[in-house]
Amino acid sequence: MRVCLFWNPTAGGGASLDTLTSAMTRAGHEVVRVVSRPEELSIEHTQGVDCVAAAGGDGTVARAGRMLAGGSVPLAILPLGTANNIATSLGVDGQVDDVIARWADRKIVRVDVGTLGGKCFLESVGCGLVTSCIEEGGRSLSKADPEEHLAAARQLYLDQLKNRKPARYTITMDDETVEGDYLLVEALNTAQVGPGIGLASNVSSVDGLLSVVALGEEDRPALIDYITALRDGESPAAPFHAWRTRHVEIRGTGHVHLDDLVISDASQPFSIDVKAGDLPIVG
Repeated sequence: MRVCLFWNPTAGGGASLDTLTSAMTRAGHEVVRVVSRPEELSIEHTQGVDCVAAAGGDGTVARAGRMLAGGSVPLAILPLGTANNIATSLGVDGQVDDVIARWADRKIVRVDVGTLGGKCFLESVGCGLVTSCIEEGGRSLSKADPEEHLAAARQLYLDQLKNRKPARYTITMDDETVEGDYLLVEALNTAQVGPGIGLASNVSSVDGLLSVVALGEEDRPALIDYITALRDGESPAAPFHAWRTRHVEIRGTGHVHLDDLVISDASQPFSIDVKAGDLPIVG
């Protein structure tokens, strides 16, 4: 394949550009372009390539996916980040050479893309705990060592969670409306968010539905136990209920995140939808 490489050299300790391009060349692919800015993945810049390979963490993959959504050029993921939520949800794992070797099958999977006010997301949109941890983590956490970053990010969630007060949210999903005081509200398109935190088991990126999780005071002990187990190296099952829906509208307080970006205030209702199969992925 003719490959455009979208490369983040700092993700998860990184992999050198030479390592990545050499691995693709050994597997019979041609790297025709290397870019590092999302705007370089526009339709005019990706003409003549067979795929865009995003090498980095979830932020890198999401930025590439948002640019390629709705188009015909598929995304190939080289997971080099700390959590790799998007790759994990799609079953993309292993060493760089192993992941690239699977491209030979040319299998394309069309995955769902969420939308919020004209903006696309691959992981989730939400308010509360996840948003506050994105904000604080951006200020205080180092990504120099991937394992240390993952443990520190999970500890940050625990620190924030222990003192966090629930806030009032109204959530409308298709024809159902719920209202309550919640620690977090998340509309999920991937099974994991943040530092590899899986909030629900019934999450799929390929069925045209979002999974909505709203956790209140009664869920705090279970959420603390779950994240503590993750921090300590265990692999517990995602323990919480999720509604399945095509459309959700949320109104509440505080900021809203879209993937790893904090974008707006939740005091005005915001509507979230899903575009089924809008992004082709090299499986």
